[in-house]
Amino acid sequence: MDPALRAEFGIEGEWATVRRHSIRWSECDQFAHANNTAYLLLCEDSRVAHWLEIGGRFALDSPGPLVARIEAEFRRSVAFGDEVAVTLRPLALRRTSFTTEYAVWKQGLIFRSKAVLVSAVPSSGEKVPLTPEIRAALIAQGATEE
Repeated sequence: MDPALRAEFGIEGEWATVRRHSIRWSECDQFAHANNTAYLLLCEDSRVAHWLEIGGRFALDSPGPLVARIEAEFRRSVAFGDEVAVTLRPLALRRTSFTTEYAVWKQGLIFRSKAVLVSAVPSSGEKVPLTPEIRAALIAQGATEE
């Protein structure tokens, strides 16, 4: 991660990915503060990009990461036009699932989340083992096997 980006947003720790984002009006409530759901959508954007970056794809008949569980911690709010950094890192993996952590930064941590993602075929819901390539990519980014 670029040291200037780390300093600009107050990012701590090691992260596999980082993305800049400007809070859009459509993500805000009537007071121009980012709505709680906006943070989860930022995580989703990171999750989708990350899956594609590690060799995954999205198709009805192809395994993809389906959210099985998600938790969120809101620390501070941001508002319309604020620039934030969204980070993602894989934490752990099992045979058909893995856990990722997300954080949103603006002068330090403002939001964090963890999600358990299950590798499953969307059209059938059938759980599918993570491919060796996906497993290797997640491990290379710091995930540990459980």
